[in-house]
Amino acid sequence: MTDLLTISGLSVTARLATDDLRLLDAVDLEVRGGQIVGVVGESGSGKTTLARCVVGLLERNVRVEQGSVTLAGDVVVAPGVDRTGRVRGSAVGMVFQDASRSLNPLMKVRVHLAEVLRRHVPGITRAEIERRSVQVLEQMRITDPTRVLDSYPHQLSGGLKQRVAIGLAVVTRPSLVIADECTTALDVTTQTKVVELFRTLVDELGIGLLFVTHDLMLASDLCDRIAVMSGGRVVEQGDAERVLDRPEQDYTRRLLAAIPSWS
Repeated sequence: MTDLLTISGLSVTARLATDDLRLLDAVDLEVRGGQIVGVVGESGSGKTTLARCVVGLLERNVRVEQGSVTLAGDVVVAPGVDRTGRVRGSAVGMVFQDASRSLNPLMKVRVHLAEVLRRHVPGITRAEIERRSVQVLEQMRITDPTRVLDSYPHQLSGGLKQRVAIGLAVVTRPSLVIADECTTALDVTTQTKVVELFRTLVDELGIGLLFVTHDLMLASDLCDRIAVMSGGRVVEQGDAERVLDRPEQDYTRRLLAAIPSWS
């Protein structure tokens, strides 16, 4: 199977008042369809910068210095190149850390889904919007989709809001989804359900998932491959079982040793 997402030699720099700060340094990473790749590391390791670079959501003072991001064979990010507007929200879905901040409190779930579909699926009819809105909530394992469609975000639990946020990311039927620390604000039980949902979506829809997390235990339960980041670099990557059971780098060993329950 060919790579869906290919990140090659990606280096990203932030321009500060006194100096430039290298945020990513020669990062290489691939994600295939039907595969979950976890990006793990401590805060400040570059995980979120990497995820936001793929979808063109870097700050104005941050620029790509070297390398490229390729989606399904097309270069969308490179020095002086940003074609992410063509794929963001359509070919690539994004799930952020805080579902509440992804949802407008003044809009019902039905309106959120309709806006995304109208923007990214030209010519879609009202009937098709309704059908796909119900279908995606059912895919999110929501048992009462009609009630949720007619609800405002504040009327939903944290777990339901996160499922809606994931639904918004996949309703346009993207080939790639990026989830950036999207389980951090959830309790352990809800985290487990969201992880199971992601695994099911990837297996059933054949999408690729780039899963950004600081939680190695979570990554071990979900991911097929893992890339470990430190200081803006990928210091180790490979099959999840190999990286976590037989790490080659001292940094990875230290991360694992810091987990009390790891054995």
